[in-house]
Amino acid sequence: MPAPAMSQLETISAILGEYMLKGWTLTDLHCSECKTTPLMREPSAIAERDNRERIQFCALCDGRPQGRVAARPAPPVSQSSAGSTPSSATISQTISPPESQAQSKVSASEPDPAESISNLLLKGYSLLGENCPNPSCRGIPLVGYPRKADGSKDGRKMCVSCGGRWVDESSVPTDWVRSAPITSTTQTAPSSRSVQDGESPRSRKRRELYGITTSGTNQSVCKGKGKEVGVGEFERKAKESESKLVNQAVSENIAPEASDEIEQTAAGARKTFSTRPTPGILPAPISRPTPPSPDSALFATLSTTSDSLSETLTRLSRSLDTTASSLGKRSSSSQDEGKCFVDIKLHTEAMKDVLGVLAQVERAKRQGY
Repeated sequence: MPAPAMSQLETISAILGEYMLKGWTLTDLHCSECKTTPLMREPSAIAERDNRERIQFCALCDGRPQGRVAARPAPPVSQSSAGSTPSSATISQTISPPESQAQSKVSASEPDPAESISNLLLKGYSLLGENCPNPSCRGIPLVGYPRKADGSKDGRKMCVSCGGRWVDESSVPTDWVRSAPITSTTQTAPSSRSVQDGESPRSRKRRELYGITTSGTNQSVCKGKGKEVGVGEFERKAKESESKLVNQAVSENIAPEASDEIEQTAAGARKTFSTRPTPGILPAPISRPTPPSPDSALFATLSTTSDSLSETLTRLSRSLDTTASSLGKRSSSSQDEGKCFVDIKLHTEAMKDVLGVLAQVERAKRQGY
């Protein structure tokens, strides 16, 4: 099966790409005949080696540069010769068929890919040797991005017709995914001044009444001034008051007995303050509990509780006997037997708990708690 014929646009694009890869330059000059295709210019080294001028050709009109005469400036044409002899451009101009005229009208309404490619090439872009994979723009070569600032190759590609962009996987760095900076979600507590400024009078009164500071801790606050008083400061003030009273007694010649009484009172106050139990700590357990008297309300309550527990234990034992007896009489499936075993286990656990509580109640009645 013969290969499908290439369209005119594909042929032009293939010729332009081939000679650009060979080092030819795609200029911003358009052909004077077709007015659409940019001219290709050969490298200066080849022309200097052959000692001639650089060749320019049109991929649409000339096809290939073979047989193309070196571009020379056209000689000035006088007005007399212009009226009698037609110019070379007029002689070489051919009449395009109706199909090409329709194509030229359509291409005139759309942006010219060749012109867009030439403009990008002048900006440093490169023409690649692969066409756009989009089926709507067949034969349009892809354009590579200029090199990066550090001189490395940029792997991005673009199509001037459909505007598609691609990138080579080999040119993507492995560490291109960067983690976003983690922002702390913890919020700092507002300062005491800001809390007090936005606090209502009712809340402020309640805080001062219960000794609650703005930081959320319960601290002792002196009434009227809002000043915190520590244990060390309280002891220091107590010692100062004690020494002041002793000095005052000595200066006023108070009897030694009264002075000793003052010192003993102060010492007792210090001892009481130092041995005062901390709020919230339970007192030590009583080593020798006293059993309640039979006439007390506690003894009556313990007796009632013991009777109720005994009755509950009796009911549980009866229910357990009923469940156990029905297990032997029942000729049912394994599911019913499993249910009976579960009931027996629940009865046993309940009786065990009741016996434990009953033992504690009886011990409290006999020995105290």
